[in-house]
Amino acid sequence: MSDSYGPDDQGHSSENTVEISTTQLQIGMFVADLDKPWLETPFLVQGFEIRSNSQIQTLMEHCKSVFILSDGKVRAPYEKNTGAPPPKLSGQSKLKDAGVSLKRGGSKKPVAKVSALRRMDSRPEYEPKKSVRAEHKVARDIIDVGKVNIKGIMNSVQMGQMIDTDVAETTVTTCVHSIMNNPDAMIWMSKIKDENQYTAEHCLNVCILAIAFGRHLRLTESELQVLGLCGLLHDVGKMRTPQEILDKPGKLTEEEFKIIQQHTIDGHRLLSDTTSGAVHSLAKDVVLNHHERPDGSGYPRGLDSSSISEFSRIIAVVDAYDAITSNRCYSRAKSPVEAQKIIFENRGKQFDEEIALEFIKAVGPYPPGTIVELRNGMVGIVLTGKHKFRHLPTIVILRDQNKDSMDERTVELHLTDSNELSKEFLIKKTLTDGEHGIYLKDYRVKDEAAMF
Repeated sequence: MSDSYGPDDQGHSSENTVEISTTQLQIGMFVADLDKPWLETPFLVQGFEIRSNSQIQTLMEHCKSVFILSDGKVRAPYEKNTGAPPPKLSGQSKLKDAGVSLKRGGSKKPVAKVSALRRMDSRPEYEPKKSVRAEHKVARDIIDVGKVNIKGIMNSVQMGQMIDTDVAETTVTTCVHSIMNNPDAMIWMSKIKDENQYTAEHCLNVCILAIAFGRHLRLTESELQVLGLCGLLHDVGKMRTPQEILDKPGKLTEEEFKIIQQHTIDGHRLLSDTTSGAVHSLAKDVVLNHHERPDGSGYPRGLDSSSISEFSRIIAVVDAYDAITSNRCYSRAKSPVEAQKIIFENRGKQFDEEIALEFIKAVGPYPPGTIVELRNGMVGIVLTGKHKFRHLPTIVILRDQNKDSMDERTVELHLTDSNELSKEFLIKKTLTDGEHGIYLKDYRVKDEAAMF
């Protein structure tokens, strides 16, 4: 499948589009297609209304010509054609002001479907540039700075200030760099969580996991940058949600749930108000649509599968996985296996089926940073996974059979498959952070030099 989406893919036939030079562009025109693949430009979304001179300048830098609607009608890229009534949300006027229709249902033409999965086999698989041990200290430094940055972004939003997109993009860039070196170190870091900082840290974790999953899908580094930004900012609208509702331990009332749903609309408005740069077009799409569902049961517009962008479908799965595996005020963290079971059971309904299945394959039952107890009673932490042996990762053992501290030992569980290692070293169960005195935030992985 091509990365370029032509006029027909956006629902605009070639009969009502015209090709013009980018030097002729004016504010108010609707760009339906480009003279090159969208993913080779900063836009990464098919179709948008020109609202600023900076967008025109960006188009001129990347394209010689574009296709615009020739009928003189400017159409919002999210507009859907259906007679169904819109949902009763208090923020409808805000979303309309941002140029987004709240009509429910699908469009005449579907958006591109799972293009990353279609392209996987045509792209080479990434190989680690560094060992996981060598990358661990770098990853920890990145995550420490990243947590400060995302908390600063969220605090700014709470105080009514603009989003610092430069800080957001820099945070994503450092995460991409580390994950390209070796994804296992950053995945480990995403499991170090503070329940009291859930929303901010959840956004950073979704960023990390989305980039790691995108690397598995063999996306380009520029695509990973945008996907990571989508993950980092996907819940920014929650900073406009009353804290007492976010922190409520019991079941939400119908009215409270409507207020929670509002965060998608608030987030879209925040990004629309913050930046006119087209690089953020897909981030705005994801902020608005990451709670839409393939079966049409999502919000805020009840879109069906054919109308939800690929990055929104990816972030929907990653968002759910990190939430399920985190301690929240109303729910205790579940294990990676339990979370993946929930995602598997809801594939095709809440989650895109192909993306859900590929994500489960990518993460595996015991991702790095998972604390596990072995059959022999020893306890350790998963250091890295094996591509062909997802259920047999590399473990750093820190507790002996009696759960007493011991000199750490690294074991390769895949050796149990060839009987080079006793099957008593197979994983019996996963444990929660802090069990037997093992805290991920306190443990430091030794580099190669310290091992000898």
